[in-house]
Amino acid sequence: MNRRLGHIRLVTFDLYETLYTPCEPIEKTYAAPLLRHGIHVDTQSVHAGFSQAMKHMRTHYPNYGFGLMNSRQWWRQVIDMTWKNIGVPSSYLGNDRLLTARESLIDRFNTSEGYKMFDEVPKVLKYLRMRGIKTGVISNMDEAGEKVLCHLGIRSYFDFVLKSTTVGIQKPDPRIFELALSAVGVPAYDALHVGDSKEMDFDPAIKVGMNARIVSRGRDAADLAARYPGQYIASLLDLTRIV
Repeated sequence: MNRRLGHIRLVTFDLYETLYTPCEPIEKTYAAPLLRHGIHVDTQSVHAGFSQAMKHMRTHYPNYGFGLMNSRQWWRQVIDMTWKNIGVPSSYLGNDRLLTARESLIDRFNTSEGYKMFDEVPKVLKYLRMRGIKTGVISNMDEAGEKVLCHLGIRSYFDFVLKSTTVGIQKPDPRIFELALSAVGVPAYDALHVGDSKEMDFDPAIKVGMNARIVSRGRDAADLAARYPGQYIASLLDLTRIV
C-alpha cells in the first residue's frame, strides 16, 4: 500500500505515456499516407523503420536538434528516414503529394488528433487543484507537447510546462528537475514527480531529493504497485490516495 505523502506541495508530470498516448499505433499512422498513395507496406516494417529513425536522430541530433535545427525540420528527417528504412525510394519522397502528407503527419501530432489523454487525467488534475497543490510538466519535448495539452483542454491546470527544447536540457539530467523546483520555489522534499520511466523520471527525480512514482499501465501494473508501493502506481488515480 502506498504511504500517504501529506506534505506534497508540487506534483510534476511527464507527458508521453503518462498524461497522454497516441490515438493509434505510430506505425499505423506513418503507414497510412504511403498506402493512400499506392505504396504497399506492412505496419511491422514501419514500426521497425520508425524505431531505427528515432534512435538515429536522438543519437546524432538530441533534444529535437536543439541548436542545430527546429523541431519541424527534425521530424521531417524522422519521417523521411522511416520511409526510406522500409524501402520507399528517395525519388518518391520528393513527390509533392508525399511532401504534403509528411507535413500533415507532423501537424497531426501537434493536436488531439494524434493523441488522447488517459481517462483518469482530468479527475486527478481537478483533485490536485482542489487540494491547492501546484502542478507542472517536466518533459523531453518540443513545442508540440504544450500544443497537445491545449487541444486536450488541460493546459490551464498546470502552473508551468518545462520543455527540454526551451531550456536545452533533457531528462535524465537532474538539472531540468532543479529548474522546475526553482520555477515555483518549492523544495525538493515537498515535490513529487510522476512519469512512466525509471531511467528518465524516477531516478533523476530521486537524485535531486524529490519524491517520485512510476505509473505502469502494463499487464503487471497492479503487481508492481503492490510489490513496490514506494516506486510504482498502477494509475494516476492512485495519486488521490497518496497526496
